[in-house]
Amino acid sequence: MKKLLVILLVLGIITPLALFSAGVSEPKKPEKVREVRILLWDSTYNQKFEPYNIKADFEANNPEYELVIERVDFDNLDKQILLAHATGKDYDVIQVNHSSVSQFVAGNVLLPLDSYLTNTAIDFSTYAPAAVDVGKVKGVTYGLPFDPDCRILAYNATILKELGLEPPKTTADMLKIAEVAYSKGYYAMAGQLSKSMFCIYDLGGFMLSYDTQVYSEVDGKYVSQLNTPEALEFVEWAVKMFQYMPKDTNISDTLARSMFAQGKLVMLWWTPSQIASVIPQFPNRADLEFSEIPVGPTGVHGSAMGGYLWGVGSGAKNKDGAWAWMEYANTPRVQALLARGLPADTKAFDYPPFNISDYDMFRKQLETSRYPVPLNEVFPRVAEVWNRRFSEALLGVLTPREACELGHKEVQAVLDAIN
Repeated sequence: MKKLLVILLVLGIITPLALFSAGVSEPKKPEKVREVRILLWDSTYNQKFEPYNIKADFEANNPEYELVIERVDFDNLDKQILLAHATGKDYDVIQVNHSSVSQFVAGNVLLPLDSYLTNTAIDFSTYAPAAVDVGKVKGVTYGLPFDPDCRILAYNATILKELGLEPPKTTADMLKIAEVAYSKGYYAMAGQLSKSMFCIYDLGGFMLSYDTQVYSEVDGKYVSQLNTPEALEFVEWAVKMFQYMPKDTNISDTLARSMFAQGKLVMLWWTPSQIASVIPQFPNRADLEFSEIPVGPTGVHGSAMGGYLWGVGSGAKNKDGAWAWMEYANTPRVQALLARGLPADTKAFDYPPFNISDYDMFRKQLETSRYPVPLNEVFPRVAEVWNRRFSEALLGVLTPREACELGHKEVQAVLDAIN
C-alpha cells in the first residue's frame, strides 16, 4: 500500500492535499492565537526588537500568542499611554519610563503584579536593587525593570598624560583637571544645558557625590533639600566646573559626545548607550578610559540611575499574554538583547552584547547606583523648575546661594501639590 501511495504521488495522480483530507494532518497549532498588544519607544524597536527578531523569537516560544507592536517617539510615549487608558484601549504591555511609574500608578494606568510574581521563575535576587525598587509604589510592584542605566566617568587618558595629571578620584580632582586642561586649550566637559534633566542626571548627577538630592522623602512628605549646606556646596562646585565648559547653550548631547571623541574635552559623564554610538568616533580607542563617579567631600560617590520597565495596562484585554511576555523578557538572554542601557539582571551581563570589557565599569557602578530623587508624579516638573535656577547659576545670572534659595521655594511649592 505504501509503495502504491509513493507511485501515485510521483505521477501526480493524487496530491499531498488529498492525503491531508484523508486523515494525514500537519502539526497541530493552537486553535486560536491571541494578540498581545505592546507599546514601545521607537528607539527600542529600531535598535533592539527589529535587529534581534524579538517578535519572531517570542512567538516561537509562545505559539499561542501573536505580538502586535505599536511604536511612538519618546516625547509622545507617556501621552500615548495615558490616551490609550483614557479611551479604554489599554495596551497589554507598556514600556514605562522610570520617572513615570508613580504618575501612572496614581492614575490607575498600571496593573499590580505581585499576584503574578508569587508563581514565577523571575528571580530578583540577582537584579540591581534600586532598579527593582523603582517599580514599586507603597510596597506594591507595578513594573519590572529591564533597561536601567547609570553614569560613570569617561576621560581621555592621552590628554591627562600630556597634562601630567592622574585620573580623578574626587570631585576636587575633577576641578583641578578642568582648570589645567582649560589653560591648555581643552574644555573640561560639555552637555546639553537646555535639557530639563541636565540638573538631575548630567552635570547635576554629581550632586549625589555631595551626599544630597534636590528633594527627599521625610516622614511621608517630599521635602526640598536645596536649602542645605551640601546643596550649596555642590552648586558652587558646578559653577566652578562650568567656567571650563563651553558656554554655548545650543550644544546638544550628540555634539558634546562628538567633541569628546575628537579630543576637545578631557572628561564626560558617560552612559551605556555611548558604548555603541560614541566609541566608534574615537580615532584611537586607547585614548578612552573609564572610572566610577568620583567621590565628594565626605567620601560619598553616587551614580544617577535611570531607565525603563515593563508594565501591564490595568485595562489590558490579554493579561495572560502580557505575563507570558514578562516571563520571556526577563530571562537573562532576552533581557541582554532588549536593554539599550544596561540589563537589570546581573546575570544578563554574561550574554551578548554586554559580555565585553567596555561594560565592566558599568557592571561595577550599577551595584551602588541609585535614583537621584524619590520618583513621584511631579518629578518632571521639579526638574524643569530646578534646571532653570541651576542654569542661571551656571551662566552667572544668579549666585549659587540665590539659585538655591529660589530653587528651594519653587521646588517645595511643586512638591506640596502632592504632599
